[in-house]
Amino acid sequence: MERSAKTVEKPYGMTIDQRKKAVITGVTDVESFDEGAVILHTHGGRLILTGSGLHVASLQLEEGRLAVDGSIDSASYEGGVRRRGGFLRRALG
Repeated sequence: MERSAKTVEKPYGMTIDQRKKAVITGVTDVESFDEGAVILHTHGGRLILTGSGLHVASLQLEEGRLAVDGSIDSASYEGGVRRRGGFLRRALG
């Protein structure tokens, strides 16, 4: 009897506190950072934080954790995990 291999999703997340501090988990790599943007890779895809006066307060790649201080204007994921159907897709499909 064959067992099918299931894809194990690794946890990732982000908490932003009053647009002044962000803590991101599930970080696998930091692509670049400066005062205007932090670009990193997480288990959920490429994440871009933009703002002003951004500063990487702490980076613990072994734990997959990054903390950023500054004035955060936006956070957006690019690419990454694509799920097969969500609630709306199933309801409308």
